[in-house]
Amino acid sequence: MLNKIAEINLKSLITKNNLNSKKQFLPWDNVQKIALVISNDNSINKSAIDKFIFDSQKYVEVFFIELNSKTPSYGDWKCFTKKEKSLSNLPKKAVIDDLNTKKFELVINASVNFNLFAAVVTACLKAPLKCGQTNKYNEVELIIQKTEPFNLTNYLNDVVKYLKMIKTN
Repeated sequence: MLNKIAEINLKSLITKNNLNSKKQFLPWDNVQKIALVISNDNSINKSAIDKFIFDSQKYVEVFFIELNSKTPSYGDWKCFTKKEKSLSNLPKKAVIDDLNTKKFELVINASVNFNLFAAVVTACLKAPLKCGQTNKYNEVELIIQKTEPFNLTNYLNDVVKYLKMIKTN
C-alpha cells in the first residue's frame, strides 16, 4: 500500500517538474555539469567511478543512495541515508527542496531499475537532458539500457559514447 502511494506521489512530482523544465538533447562537448545518481544496490567500485569522473574532465556531483545505512559512506559524495527518507521510502521534503535548487546540463540515473528514491532525485535535479536505464516514471528523456552483467563504469562509458553521437546545428 505504501509503495502505491509512493508511486502516485512520485508521478505527481515528476509531472510538476516536467512542466517547469525545458528538455534538450545536448552533445557531450556542451555538457559541463553532470549529476550522477547511483545506489548501493549497484556494485560500487569507488576508485573506478572517481577515475571516470577525472577522465571526463567535467564537474560531476555524485548522489549516492544508501537508504539502509545510518551514516554516509563517502565524504566527497552526497549520500542519502535512512535519515533522508520518509516512511514511503521517498526523499523528505527538505531533501526535495534542496535538490530543486541544483542545476546541471546532464543527469545520469545509473541506479537500479525502478528505484523510487532515485527517480525522485533525478526528477528534482534541474537539467535539460536526463538519461537512465528506464523511463517507467517519465523522469528521463534518453534511455540507455544496461548490459548484463551490469558494470557501472561500462554503463557510464556507454552513456558518454551515445552522448558523443548527438549532433546539434
